[in-house]
Amino acid sequence: MLLVTGLPAVALAADYKPVVCKSAVTYAGPPLHAPVAPPLLPEVPKAALDPETVARLEAGFLRAKAATQAPVITAAILVPGKGGWERTDSGDQPPLLFWASAGKSLVAIVVLQLVEAGKLKLEDPIGQYVAGVPNGDVVTIRDLLAHTGGLFSANEDLKARAERQAHTLDEDVKIIARHGAMSCPGERWRYSNTGYGLLGKVIETVDGRSWQDAVDARIVKPLGLKSLRMLADGDKAEDVARLVSAKEAPIAPAWAGAAGPAVGSAGDMARVWAALLGGQLLKQETVGAMFGKLYPMFDAGSFYGLGAMAVEVPGAEGSRSLWLGHLGGTPGASAVVAYSVKDGAIVAAALTGDGSAAAAANLLLGQVLAPH
Repeated sequence: MLLVTGLPAVALAADYKPVVCKSAVTYAGPPLHAPVAPPLLPEVPKAALDPETVARLEAGFLRAKAATQAPVITAAILVPGKGGWERTDSGDQPPLLFWASAGKSLVAIVVLQLVEAGKLKLEDPIGQYVAGVPNGDVVTIRDLLAHTGGLFSANEDLKARAERQAHTLDEDVKIIARHGAMSCPGERWRYSNTGYGLLGKVIETVDGRSWQDAVDARIVKPLGLKSLRMLADGDKAEDVARLVSAKEAPIAPAWAGAAGPAVGSAGDMARVWAALLGGQLLKQETVGAMFGKLYPMFDAGSFYGLGAMAVEVPGAEGSRSLWLGHLGGTPGASAVVAYSVKDGAIVAAALTGDGSAAAAANLLLGQVLAPH
């Protein structure tokens, strides 16, 4: 279980009166973002990008590492139809990075693959798979993917945070049952790591193997990825760069469970999104559904779909660039993987320390197109 949201910090839940709901209700939050139709990307050749672009990216990488003061950083740029670039600077640390909540997208992809295969439905209630979830007879798989189930996130429980250890899903369910539901499904958007822990259990029930093995069999192996893996319970992650923070004691990455499961290189994370937007992992219609209903998040310009985010990144002179992907963060680590519509490129970046991977990614995207 993550000790934080896995994204920019959100306040701990204030006292509230738990609600018992007989059905989903109409959304009552801030305005939604307009649906986004993601492009079907051409394949990314295995070739390197042209020397001029590589030179700009190499220089940008050094500036990003200096600006973020990251002890360890990995980054990649993939340009569909052209090629790619990637680099990792790990110093005396292992070369793999923790992707925190950016790994939620891989869990979501597997869930959606199972939906496409007819093994489950987005409207299935979570109570069909896990007992004891507040309003479990009306909170659906779709709600969990989108964070609209109204469920408390067990990592926000003060006692659980103070214990500083991994918790089982059964323990998390008891925590959220004790707190009760915060709203009826569909009414509000609120980030819940526990919701993704529940999705991990759904995968195991439907696919007949651990959610880690399901991600490996359905995404990692078919794409031929070499470094990417989902952390199992108790994994000491000795081949992963150590999380370091001057602000708060970091977690052990394996505590995240299905809410933040991935470790690996930036190149592998970028290839997952190249495959997703290239139609290799899901049907184009399903990929479109991931961005079909986008709920405003806790940061202005950030919106959440089904296991994916749309982020409006501020640019020069009031312009905005749309990123389609997922961010992640926890004390001592920051990560992002996204397709920049304006730049026509996929960027992935993860680092240790208290710097911003999104800032590093934005700097690198600025090097993709030659200056005029």
